[in-house]
Formats: sequence, C-alpha cells, structure tokens
Amino acid sequence: QCWEGKFCVAKLVPVTGGYSIDATEVTRDQYGAWLAGSPTPSGQDPWCSWNTAFSPFCEWPAGSKGDYAVVCVDWCDAYAYCKGVGKRMCGKIGGGANGYSPEYANDASKSQWYNACSSGGVNQYPYGDSYVGSSCNGGGFEDPHVGTMAVGSMTGCQSSVSGYEGVYDLSGNVYEWEDSCSGNTGPTDRCRLRGGSNMSPSDSLDCGDPDVTYHTRDNVVYDSFGFRCCAP
Repeated sequence: QCWEGKFCVAKLVPVTGGYSIDATEVTRDQYGAWLAGSPTPSGQDPWCSWNTAFSPFCEWPAGSKGDYAVVCVDWCDAYAYCKGVGKRMCGKIGGGANGYSPEYANDASKSQWYNACSSGGVNQYPYGDSYVGSSCNGGGFEDPHVGTMAVGSMTGCQSSVSGYEGVYDLSGNVYEWEDSCSGNTGPTDRCRLRGGSNMSPSDSLDCGDPDVTYHTRDNVVYDSFGFRCCAP
C-alpha cells in the first residue's frame, strides 16, 4: 500500500473500536522509503527537539532484509515516521497519547495497541487465551524462533475474533513503541514498549504483560525495538 503514491507503507486494518492499525510492524523498506524523502528533524514537538536524525542506529541499511521490521529506532523516530506518512503512533482510542499508569496500559477501551492485541480484551494473546509457542515469533531459547523474521510470515500470529483479524506479530518478533509516556519533558521520559520480542520469555509475550516494558525516548541501542502505526 502506498500513501499518496509517494511512500510505500504498511496496510491499515480497521478494528473494532473505531480506528485502524497497521497489519504489520513497519518494515525496513518502508522506513527507508520515508527516509529517501529527506524528512527534516526540525519542527518536532518540544519533547523530541533533541532528536537530530532519523536513521536507525543498527541493522541498517536494510540490505536483503527489507521485509523485516525496522529496529534500533528511538521513540521520536517512530513518532515522526507515523506522522510523516499520514498516520500516528498507536496511543489512546479517540486520539492523543494513552495514559502511562497501568490502568491505561491494559484497558481495551483506552489503548489502541492493547485493544487490537487482545481482541477487545477477550484474549490474553492475539491468537487466544493460552500460550502457543508456534503461533508467534517469541519465546527465545524456549522455542526455535531465534532472530527476527519477515513481518507477517507467521500467519497464525493474529486474532480469529471478528473485527480483529489480519493484524500480525502483536506478540513477539520486535517490541513496539506506544504513544504512552511518563511525561513530556524530553529524552529521559519513559515510554512503553509492547508485545515482547523474539527473545522474550513466554510469560512476557501476552498482550497484558503485567511488567510492561518501558525505556527512555532516546533509547536506540536495541535491535529488538520497532513499531507500527494507527489511524486516526
């Protein structure tokens, strides 16, 4: 899917809740197409004014892995990309950032990401209530999926609940930044990462992980940090 014929971006899937979410994590080719348009770091919101470049910190350029999730991007990079392609970083249902406290993180009436992952609060995992190691790219050394994989390649890693089908890899593959931060002061604000990665243990791969991961906005050093976008 291409946006206004310029940037090739992930397909948006309408889900119950009145919004749409990317079918997959943003890929390296998609991110590279946006970078090729020379987006300027100037004019970012005040809490991202420190961010002077958008290039990924590692696993870059894409090479032969263009259909893998882009990684080593900080929160502000992800936020700018989503805005730049006419979407927004997944946050609060209805618009804006989702609250940072736990009651917002795992509430299907508030968090766009959690609503999509849990099929409206019905499932513990995208595919159901019980962990199945073969469904998504997670589990680390507990399962054979070592390393990230091309987005959407594990077709069982999606919901079967009507209104939520066709959204892949919300559990595992790479963590996903969420528009849910502890403040709006700058690079040291803590922002949520959702869904776990390919190396996460099985008890950290559910949609409502009680120990939801967070890192500062400026953290780019991990090859397991990616994102997807929502609209509106």
